[in-house]
Amino acid sequence: MTHWSKQKEMAGSVWQMKLVFNLYRNLGLHTMRTLLHFIVFFFFLFSPGSRRVSRNFLSAVARLEHLPSVTLKNVYRHFYCFAYALLEKLAAWSQQITVKDLLLKSSDIDLLVKQLIDGKGAVILCSHLGNTEMLRALASLEAGTSLPPFGINSIVDFSGTSKFNRLLSEINPASMLRLISASAIGADTIIDLSNRLNQGELVIIAADRTAAKNQSKTIVLKFLGKEAHLPIGAFILASLLDAPLYHMFAVRKHDLDLKSPYEFHVYKSKFDLSGSRKERMAKIKGLMEEYIHYLEDLCRKHPYQWYNFFDFWKTPQTLKNNNKGASK
Repeated sequence: MTHWSKQKEMAGSVWQMKLVFNLYRNLGLHTMRTLLHFIVFFFFLFSPGSRRVSRNFLSAVARLEHLPSVTLKNVYRHFYCFAYALLEKLAAWSQQITVKDLLLKSSDIDLLVKQLIDGKGAVILCSHLGNTEMLRALASLEAGTSLPPFGINSIVDFSGTSKFNRLLSEINPASMLRLISASAIGADTIIDLSNRLNQGELVIIAADRTAAKNQSKTIVLKFLGKEAHLPIGAFILASLLDAPLYHMFAVRKHDLDLKSPYEFHVYKSKFDLSGSRKERMAKIKGLMEEYIHYLEDLCRKHPYQWYNFFDFWKTPQTLKNNNKGASK
């Protein structure tokens, strides 16, 4: 299994994604839910690698939750939830999904809103569980309306998502504003982001994928009963920005009920990452363990909304060797 950044986009080509979105916009949600089954079935048939990693992930959850063995039907449902989430991302940016469609599940959201009202920024650590794009889209669309005006800055690894990003930019040009390439972060970027935080903006970082150009800098942590190599780069960046930290996840209340609303889970981190280098590294590891705790808890409750379709437990060295072999 190759590194996620080397894999072909599961979403397909731009014209295919655009066709699906136009069908949704013209035919409505009810009809699209049915049509999507035919589209997903095609990807399901011709994506053996993704079927395997889906089964591995769902099996890990099933063992912990004492559920029956995972079947192909379960894997297909996983594929379908992923495809539907892509559609919802596009719908959020086209303003067909609003904050009214969300349920807030943590009192820490009040702390974050208060910070924004006071003009103070924050760093948001999110993941590929649930609909990360909805977090960014709705925050951007609601800034200055139900929420005070503030900027959104997303750290994004563009590897493997260029087609989807291109379609987003066509649907809503604002969707591509303030996207910062994870592979291009340097001292100047950190200074710029710090200034934005001081101006009351948010910096959003997906912290659960190793970077395409820096696959080896990880810390081994337990995730769903097995050792996983969690990338440390996102957490080091968060420590350098020296701002209040929050973990945030947007998940559908019921995985397989597509009519159920999304829930925002917001948790303020207990870690202050200041101190000496040695103290900071210990705190960073604690922050990573805190992040994995929230991520694992929600994965066990919402397994079909885990959209990391690559082997999360493979070591970076194994992935590197596989990539070398694939290139020969």
